[in-house]
Amino acid sequence: MKASIIITSFNSSERLYYNLLALNNQIYPHDDFEVIVVNNGSYDDTENMLSTFVSNFPLKKIRLDVNKGIARGRNKGIEQASGDILIFHDSDMIASKDFVTKHVEAHDRENVVVCGVPWLRVYSYYYKDFLPYQLKDFFKRADKYKLPIDYWQNEKYQLITQDQIIDETFLNYAFDLEMDFITDLKETIKIYGQDLNGYNIPWRFFITNNASVDRRQVISLGMFDENIIKYGFEDYDLGIRLYKAGNKFKLAYDIISVHQEHLKNASNDSAPVNISYLCTKYNNIYFLDMLLICLSLVIPMDHHEINNVISEINQLNILGKYKDLLNTFLKILQVAIDICVRNNTTTKLLLFPELEKNFEKTKTQLIKLQKLHGMSHFPYMFFGLTKSIFNLTI
Repeated sequence: MKASIIITSFNSSERLYYNLLALNNQIYPHDDFEVIVVNNGSYDDTENMLSTFVSNFPLKKIRLDVNKGIARGRNKGIEQASGDILIFHDSDMIASKDFVTKHVEAHDRENVVVCGVPWLRVYSYYYKDFLPYQLKDFFKRADKYKLPIDYWQNEKYQLITQDQIIDETFLNYAFDLEMDFITDLKETIKIYGQDLNGYNIPWRFFITNNASVDRRQVISLGMFDENIIKYGFEDYDLGIRLYKAGNKFKLAYDIISVHQEHLKNASNDSAPVNISYLCTKYNNIYFLDMLLICLSLVIPMDHHEINNVISEINQLNILGKYKDLLNTFLKILQVAIDICVRNNTTTKLLLFPELEKNFEKTKTQLIKLQKLHGMSHFPYMFFGLTKSIFNLTI
């Protein structure tokens, strides 16, 4: 099986170099994988570095003069890919030497999406312009490095050597990212296992710094959505489409790639803009899972409970008798998104009369779901949102 590794890069020359160095060190036959680097509007030393880098594998280089988002950059790489599978691998990653081998081996059947470990981090460089929280985190790990007294005066200071990339001792400096999202993912794996059996939102694991999928599947679904220009969520968007198309997701603990910490490229409005776009795009009762996950990013929600709710929603879609109820739930979720993400309360005022008018009918349907079908999670969430947003007690 042949693989195409897709890397988009923006102003990450020294980290991209380490990335390519690690790919030079792969144990998988170098004639059986290619690397496609998309220089996505960089204005640092990326072009010069790429022109002088000596690769042991076929290396395709694409330059885009203007950065119009990661989605567009990845699509340009996909268009040039020839492999059976696509491995998505960000420019600031360092792969273990069996990275390609493990991805290929995991595709032991058709229609599978492979998600590697997404939470490993390493400081390969110290950057003077790190944000305060990054500096705080780095300083608590600084004792691992043999640093001169004045290292902090440099704009950037090399912490990991090329030899450490090749002999893989850089892994001794790796650590797990500490954030709620990662903690939640780890808890999910404990409950549902690496095959994610019984988990209805596995596309949350489709994080495109370490994931692979059949190339034909990606192309047939229209690739990444280039309307997503700001940082993030383009992987969620493709992930949910892969899932709805019938692909089976699995998490592979043994596929290791480590993210090199760096200055953040995202603007403060990236998440709200992209969440708003996705909730508009997936305004459909068959994509209530996307809306619930987006809402969970802005208000506290238990993802295990969300999974239970989605399980019951899937049953309702199969029954086919409750589309009106699901459409009402969809409207309630959109009102919540309007309030929490778009700072808009107009839709709340517009929906309230409809909810009040259909109050008894809705109440009867929800009680029926509990008594006739043994459902509790969807009705309780419906009750809770209606109460908290509209102060209506069903």
